[in-house]
Amino acid sequence: MSDVTGRMTADFPLWSPEQMFTLAADIERYPDFIPWCKSARVVSRQDTMWQVENHFGAGPVDATFRTIARPDPPRSLEITATQAPFRHFRLEWRFAPLPGGGCRVAASYALALRSPILHGLARLAMPEATRKVILRFKERAATLYGGDTSRML
Repeated sequence: MSDVTGRMTADFPLWSPEQMFTLAADIERYPDFIPWCKSARVVSRQDTMWQVENHFGAGPVDATFRTIARPDPPRSLEITATQAPFRHFRLEWRFAPLPGGGCRVAASYALALRSPILHGLARLAMPEATRKVILRFKERAATLYGGDTSRML
């Protein structure tokens, strides 16, 4: 079974890398704007590593698992897991200033699920999920920081 992989990049001309990092690092608010996230709770927080309990679900698919988040403000946030339902999971967010202001957000992911059925579903769902995450990040940034997003959405 090959990994499910992908990349996404979006420019956020209205908000700084610090603001976008803060939005991405506010893991406990993910249920408010990340598709299929039912809960996310930081159970242990050290300077360079957070342990997070996650609950995601859609329809009959429901999973609770732990991840490790490694923040490097305001440049990056890496999230990894090896606990079921994953064989492995890695999501890396990068935040870079745009010339003239704003932020370019780039993310890459690679995952493999233990269940072949869930792995196949993830392979089919991830392109749409990626699109929704970027849209929800823009909506969330507008809610938190203000600004006219009509030209960005």
